[in-house]
Amino acid sequence: MTEPVIRFSAAVYKVQTLASDNGVRVTLDLPESAIPQMAMLAECKREGIPLLFEAKKDETWTKLDDATEKRAEKRTSRVGRVRA
Repeated sequence: MTEPVIRFSAAVYKVQTLASDNGVRVTLDLPESAIPQMAMLAECKREGIPLLFEAKKDETWTKLDDATEKRAEKRTSRVGRVRA
């Protein structure tokens, strides 16, 4: 039997280092169609289940949904910003 997998397409929204412990936080933008996957991730957070992530370029991804794309156009790069 194979391990369960939570599969979704996403775009990196923000990458930041944490001042408290020098850890790294990555925030992702998921399309509106990924609500079930978001719920599964929330359940893993609630249960304290650690996950192994592997990312690869999604060749089928053509465009974010309109709302996500508009948010992406408005923001500036936040890579390397330290959380206060």
